[in-house]
Amino acid sequence: MNLGQVYTKPSVAQYMVNLFTLPAEARVLDPCFGQGAFVDALMTDGRYNVIGVELDPKSYAANTDKANDRCKLYCGNFFVLDTAEKYDGIVMNPPYVRQEEIDDMQETYGVSKERLKSLIDVEIDAKANLYMYFLLYAIKLLKNDGELIVIFPNSWENTKAGIKFKKALTANCKIGKHITVTGNPFVGDPIVDVEILKLYKTSRSIDMLSIELNVDGDSVEERAIANTNDLEFGNAVSLSWYAQIRRGKSTGGNKIFINPAMFSTQCLTDILSSPKDVNGFTTKQAKTDRYLMITSSDIQLEPAVTEYLDEWKEIIKKEGEPKALYDQIEQSPEAWYVTNDIGAGTIVFPYIIRDSVRFILNERKLLARDNFYVITSAIDKRLLMALLNNYFIWYQLEKCGKTYGNNVLKIQKYDVDDLQIISPEIISSEDTARLKDLAKDLIEKADLQIIRQITEVLAKYYENDNIENLLNDARNKRLKR
Repeated sequence: MNLGQVYTKPSVAQYMVNLFTLPAEARVLDPCFGQGAFVDALMTDGRYNVIGVELDPKSYAANTDKANDRCKLYCGNFFVLDTAEKYDGIVMNPPYVRQEEIDDMQETYGVSKERLKSLIDVEIDAKANLYMYFLLYAIKLLKNDGELIVIFPNSWENTKAGIKFKKALTANCKIGKHITVTGNPFVGDPIVDVEILKLYKTSRSIDMLSIELNVDGDSVEERAIANTNDLEFGNAVSLSWYAQIRRGKSTGGNKIFINPAMFSTQCLTDILSSPKDVNGFTTKQAKTDRYLMITSSDIQLEPAVTEYLDEWKEIIKKEGEPKALYDQIEQSPEAWYVTNDIGAGTIVFPYIIRDSVRFILNERKLLARDNFYVITSAIDKRLLMALLNNYFIWYQLEKCGKTYGNNVLKIQKYDVDDLQIISPEIISSEDTARLKDLAKDLIEKADLQIIRQITEVLAKYYENDNIENLLNDARNKRLKR
């Protein structure tokens, strides 16, 4: 049974607990304490009365020695806590269980989608993940003017289920801090993009602060995200409203899984490894590598594949690296090589920028390595290509990118999320057709003059006729021309 347990690193748990601005003696709840990282951080702080709940008996038993007069730990179902008893603060890393698997918990733990919906008293999508129910029920347990700090996947922001979730989330709470996490905040190496939110249960006005938190091993470092776009685009919206953006595929060990030293057609798939392997604005003629991708431990592998993986398993165990794969072997020795099956995406974007920008149409539906961002959208693919390949987008990237040696720019995921594109709904049918035709020409010819023509069509919507000069100034400044 999947309990959705992904454990927070102690350093990240301490960072999150430090976000509280609660008074001494405040009652703070961790509704799913797992390995006890938040309990430890709260007790280290020393000011709070800590209440921890854990569904998994093994995890609970491993933490019972932490209980004392200021720390009460319980083994049981968080969803049976009395909502009449309120808490000053709540901190958590809720379980990640897909909606299809929630009812599997009913017989053992009494958890079902029907039961959860009756508890939260708000409308939520039928495809809501378990972490959404956790967060909404936690809000019911929070005192007025209380604080809730949570780390969880950020994919909800770009899904249908996320629309209703956000409405329910902000009905009684305000987001005080939105923290984009880079690096790996978890024990092991789960492949998931996450964020941290600090919520206030209040009706008063709260100014949201955007922060980036970089996790490198056991160290954490934050910085405020400045509003680097000095132009106001009245007709534009964030790209994340229309598209889902994620990092490309991380293998955990390139020399093991990329172009493996074995001959087999089983489980090998084409993967795009480098922007240098792409000519122009399409993957149609792109050079690819072969990626050994095994998405289930139930797949019957050829003997040569099994032998190859067993050899590497012994090497990793002996050398203790790559660390992520070593940890995976420790946790799941028979399926250490299994990885998530992810989609190819409509457009791929190499996030290291030198002289020019390329949003590349993924015509071959290739997997892309993690030096690309992968963009998926319901917008017509040619229209989306035009909305992204123009001087307005290039200028925004110049302004938000971070210098990364030799005057190149590195673009963070939240930068791509926040790119201001023109909403397709307000573009005339004539201009829409024109943009699609220009995008088709760009894909076929890779002529950068077409970028200027796309920009000219979009200028009246962005309400700016000077973007090329602004772009040139920003680029020349970066390149020290």
